[in-house]
Amino acid sequence: MFSNFLAFGADQTGKTSSYTGMAITLIIWGGIFYLFLIRPNKKKQKKHDEMVDALQPGKDVITSGGIKGEVVSVSDQYIVIRVDKGVRLTFVKDSIRKVL
Repeated sequence: MFSNFLAFGADQTGKTSSYTGMAITLIIWGGIFYLFLIRPNKKKQKKHDEMVDALQPGKDVITSGGIKGEVVSVSDQYIVIRVDKGVRLTFVKDSIRKVL
C-alpha cells in the first residue's frame, strides 16, 4: 500500500509541459471566441451606430418594437417619430432597427 503512494508522487517532470499545453489551448480558444463572437458583434454595433448617427428628419424608420414612422427630430440620445397625424412618439436612438 505504501508503494502506491510513492508511485503517485514519483515523477513530476511532465508538469511544466502540461501547464504550457493548457495555456496554449486557452489562448487558442480565446482567439476563436474573439473571432467568432466578439468581433462580428463589434462590427454589427458599429454599423448600427453609423446608421443611427446619420438619421435626419424626414426619413422613415422602423423601431425594434416594429413601429414604423417618420423622423421628426433627432437629439443626442432621443429621436421623435411621427406615427400618424398628431401622434408623435419619443424613442431612445438605440431602439431604431432599420432606416427605410
